Amino acid sequence: MICRQLYFVILTLALTRCVIAEGIDEFELERFCYPEQHKNTRKSCECSNEDSPPWGIRSINIDCSYKMMKTNDFSEVLPLYVNTLDLSWNKMDEVPTLASDSLRVLNVMHNNITALTNKKFVKVSNLRELYLGWNSIQSIELSTFDELAQVQVLDLSHNNVHTLGLQLFRSLIILETLDLSWNRLLNQTEGIQDQDFYRTFGVNTKLKTLRMQACSLRDLVLPEKVPLIKLDLRRNLLEKIPTKLPITLEILDISANLFQNISSVITANLSSTMSELLVEDMPRLQSVEEKAFETLIGLKKISFQNSRRLTKFSGNAFGSDVGRFPVLRTLIFRGTSIGSFNSTLEPIFKQLTELDFNGVPLICDCELVWIKDIQLETNGRCYNPSQLRGEPLTSVDKSEFSCPQWPHWVGGLFIFGLILLCTVGICAVVMCLRPNRGGVILRRHVGSGSPYARVTIEPNRQENYY
Repeated sequence: MICRQLYFVILTLALTRCVIAEGIDEFELERFCYPEQHKNTRKSCECSNEDSPPWGIRSINIDCSYKMMKTNDFSEVLPLYVNTLDLSWNKMDEVPTLASDSLRVLNVMHNNITALTNKKFVKVSNLRELYLGWNSIQSIELSTFDELAQVQVLDLSHNNVHTLGLQLFRSLIILETLDLSWNRLLNQTEGIQDQDFYRTFGVNTKLKTLRMQACSLRDLVLPEKVPLIKLDLRRNLLEKIPTKLPITLEILDISANLFQNISSVITANLSSTMSELLVEDMPRLQSVEEKAFETLIGLKKISFQNSRRLTKFSGNAFGSDVGRFPVLRTLIFRGTSIGSFNSTLEPIFKQLTELDFNGVPLICDCELVWIKDIQLETNGRCYNPSQLRGEPLTSVDKSEFSCPQWPHWVGGLFIFGLILLCTVGICAVVMCLRPNRGGVILRRHVGSGSPYARVTIEPNRQENYY
């Protein structure tokens, strides 16, 4: 009986809220989205209503992007039940001061904002997602985010932030995603490379995704016992994987860094539960050594795409027991310079669902013939030998994967011997043609008929005639 009464109470409240929602002041909405002074101009926003869970109450989404608006053009008080507000791609030089209890998503990307100051978000304290990327933000005051205890996503990427204040993110107690990518001088922040990142800047210990692309970092210290799932360190100055990483990490992107090789020493800090490792666009990477991935038995995907100097991939990169990698399904070598793969990798390659050799200069000889047993479309093509150059792996027959019967050095030695023999023969012929027989030197007789005979020039008699 009590449950039934409680049910009717909840139902009544829900119906009441629906009636209230239906009674939204349409005139107020019209006035906000299409103000009289901006009617029929580019500065008119677009508003739309939609039902949102759990009770089907209408929510308002306001799109003011690409309107050439400045901060002063925007009204402070938002309509009732506004859920999202898009102010991207405008000409705002600061975040506008807004007031709304229902606003959940605020997008101010692609503007001209240079600084974040205190008290800007006091009246929108129920925000869940805040996007401030692609501006020119250089400074962030320490109390900027103090009122945003409900924010779960914070995007500060593609700005000019030089320093982060101590405990800057302390108020974001349920933050799940933090993006600081493409703040190229962020490495100037004191302690960001050698102190605990979470403790120093007050990052929520339940953070799940951290993106720090292109921040000029040479190292990063993270606590091991936090539930971080995805870490993006692409395009930094790392020469090795940070020594302290969370054990829960599943996706790691270390692409476009300064590694020269991948070895077991470098990957020793990674958790066995990691499922995805991205090592793409590496400008210096040359080799993947033995046992490089031996402990990463949870890997599902590894990508070396466009690491153009990568020429060596060890046949024992996964260790001696390849059966310990039951979930590995994707290997991408697109754009690398690996010419051949050892047949010890065959069990690994056979269990894959994606194997990409696009752009790889494969040497289609007897040492790679085993690759024909892989029942996948790899997009691979032969580079050598010359008679197979450009041919897809799928169209080349096994019999064409042949090797010379003699080693290459034998042919070189034969050619060298032939040249030496010809040289000796030519010398012998020249010696035979010389006019020297048995050590006797034959001298030619110089007579009157010889071109070497002495010539006497007599004075002209006519000179003395007079």
